[in-house]
Amino acid sequence: MKQSVTIEIRDNAVLKLLQNLATLNLISFKTEPDSKDDSVTARLNEIYKEEESSLEPCYYIAQNNVIGREDW
Repeated sequence: MKQSVTIEIRDNAVLKLLQNLATLNLISFKTEPDSKDDSVTARLNEIYKEEESSLEPCYYIAQNNVIGREDW
């Protein structure tokens, strides 16, 4: 099964390693995001203009009770 992952690489050594792996055809590596990713984001933005994205209050309270609060 082919999977796609988008990551931002800031470390030049990691970038070089990924480019080398792509050269050996061990991974598929591209430097620009796929236009398909943009269309998915655009569609989600359309949906969430009209739909509420937050949890219902009862689920929010239950989640907070289970997880608890953590100071950052």
